[in-house]
Amino acid sequence: MLQQFIDYVTEWYDYLVENMGLYIFKLVQIIIILVLCKAILTLISAYTKRQIESNNKKKLDSKIKRSNTLLTLTRSVFRYSVYFVGAMLILDILGFGNVLSSLVLTAGVGSLAIGFGAQSLVKDVVTGFFLMFENQFAVGDYIKVNGAEGTVEAIAMRVTYLRTREGSQVIVPNGQISIVENITRGDSVAKIVISTSYSDDTEAIVNVIKTVVADYYENNKKLLIGVPDVLAITNFTNSSVDITVAGKTKNLKHWEVERGLRLAIKKEFDRLKIQIPYQTIVIVPEKESKKPKK
Repeated sequence: MLQQFIDYVTEWYDYLVENMGLYIFKLVQIIIILVLCKAILTLISAYTKRQIESNNKKKLDSKIKRSNTLLTLTRSVFRYSVYFVGAMLILDILGFGNVLSSLVLTAGVGSLAIGFGAQSLVKDVVTGFFLMFENQFAVGDYIKVNGAEGTVEAIAMRVTYLRTREGSQVIVPNGQISIVENITRGDSVAKIVISTSYSDDTEAIVNVIKTVVADYYENNKKLLIGVPDVLAITNFTNSSVDITVAGKTKNLKHWEVERGLRLAIKKEFDRLKIQIPYQTIVIVPEKESKKPKK
């Protein structure tokens, strides 16, 4: 038994020494392929990044956004293509080329994909192309999708990358995108709700708010499309009378307008000593449990 093991190890060692040159040559080929793949991907990434940065320095319009979208998609297509070609070349060097060819010819590409459980991958890729050709959104758009919202950073073959306002990155598989809310296209709407006290003169407060809103519009016409409307009383709560202000703004300027209006109204309320009511908290005591009579 021991002698058989020794003979096997000796035979394997002799085979390894005899074919050492061939193995080294294959290893060098694989290293060259990996280096070339890395170099190609680096060049493509650098080129697309430079073009996108150049486009972003210009005024962002639909053509620029479309160009950035195509650049990010092209980068993704090249990345997958380089990975695929590199993997096929390495497998061929390792001696698996004929096996893979026979398997593909026997099963077919579609059957092979399904056999490996790649239905979701195919769905993501196909949906990604439809999203691009239908122009539902583009790089630079601010969208809401699948419960997440943010600025589209890139659209790849399989996923879409979003950057939220907090700075985190959200990766959404294209195949899971069903409903898209594109906030970038068209005008935005700023809307704030001001809570006032029941004991104050609501009509007088509405007139104060109208004056503040008109002054704010005069100083911020570049942000607004017309004077915002003061909709008067829009809701009664347990502790307040709610007054709503709403108006159209330039694209994606509604957050800035809402912050500005709140600050302006708060300053005027402080000057006129108009109190904003605190929320009333009602504490309901627990019912005492009845003790059973003895």
